[in-house]
Amino acid sequence: MNIGTIPIPESVQAEHEEIHATLVEATQASGEVGMAAKELARVLHPHFVREEQIALPPLGLLASLAAGDQLPEAVLAAALSMTDSLRAELPRMLEEHTAIRAAVERLRLAARAEHATKYERLAEQLALHAQTEEQVLYPAAILVGDIIRPRLHNKVA
Repeated sequence: MNIGTIPIPESVQAEHEEIHATLVEATQASGEVGMAAKELARVLHPHFVREEQIALPPLGLLASLAAGDQLPEAVLAAALSMTDSLRAELPRMLEEHTAIRAAVERLRLAARAEHATKYERLAEQLALHAQTEEQVLYPAAILVGDIIRPRLHNKVA
């Protein structure tokens, strides 16, 4: 593992990339679908960027932590910084999910009205993705920090 970076789990990264690619495609659509997709992209992009900075990389340590592997102190410190930021920013990130859900629903309705099945599925995928983040990914990332904190503090003491 590179001490300077903590890789986001491939499955999570692939899902983000698939959502992003399909959304970019949807923004090129005409009519209400394109307009709704552009609005969704506007609210979603900064949220995705911040998730990829603080919420998702700590998840890359889960398997190593569960296996009891020793991780470099610099990696632990970087992950703890991320999870502390996530904990502090979580209320705002959940608030952003409210705006994202509203934009997702507008896209879903526009796609249904225009019989754009692919983009209706994208809206459904995004709604489920946000729910997974709230129920699983964010709490798991915060727990990574809770596991790391005593390990770092024991080394310092």
